[in-house]
Amino acid sequence: MRSSTRLITVTAAALLCAGALSACGPDDSGQDGGKSAAPAAPTTAAPAGGTAGPTTGADQGKAVPAKAWADTKSIPMDETYHFAPLAANAKPVTGPIGFKGMELCHAAPPKGDEYMYTDGAARAKAAVGFGGDRWTAQQTVDFWGDPTHSSGNAQTAYAIERGITEAVTNCARTAPGATVKVTSAADAPYFAATVTAPQPDGSTATLHEYVVLGGGAVTELAVWATAKAGAQPKDAWKAPEDKYVATGMTAPLCEAFPGCR
Repeated sequence: MRSSTRLITVTAAALLCAGALSACGPDDSGQDGGKSAAPAAPTTAAPAGGTAGPTTGADQGKAVPAKAWADTKSIPMDETYHFAPLAANAKPVTGPIGFKGMELCHAAPPKGDEYMYTDGAARAKAAVGFGGDRWTAQQTVDFWGDPTHSSGNAQTAYAIERGITEAVTNCARTAPGATVKVTSAADAPYFAATVTAPQPDGSTATLHEYVVLGGGAVTELAVWATAKAGAQPKDAWKAPEDKYVATGMTAPLCEAFPGCR
């Protein structure tokens, strides 16, 4: 029900837009990466009698603008770690884009949707933290293009979001021994879940996953740590409510990219 409802909502929003929608969010700061202006996203002309398709990979790999990244103050564990700005650690993705939730769950892109993970107008990752049994935070941003110019951009972003959330929700099917607790409501405008998954070396990874949509963009925030079997991450988990983490992701995304609300 959640997937079908949100598909109708995203598609309808994209088709009805006659001009750029807008939303306000806090600007992010940066140090040495991700500072390019928002790229102009080309779109594919509509075939006869059809709807314009999504942006293709011709313009992929451009930097995501610095203001698109979540403010680290809204990221879980920042109170303890005081993370460096994500924009300062952002790197464009030029090959197939991966999402931590899918990686941890050993989930491949849905059959027939593989191209969605190799194309796109602007795609980047930024990771901060300490690794090992201390928490690492990574945000992945995938912008397909202005949905007011092509409804296909919003539809593709939604399909990628659905692929991530379904992979995480069904993690135990692809990662034996994994446990999943979805913490977001079915009708929430974001997805949040906690995953624990055994690793080949006998350790256990704990992942807190957040996914949001913003017009023609989808973004994942993954915060994880890996501890020895039977042990807990070194630092106790501290996080704002899921909705505040999601707002901290959505607001800057909509500030940076067109066609978002």
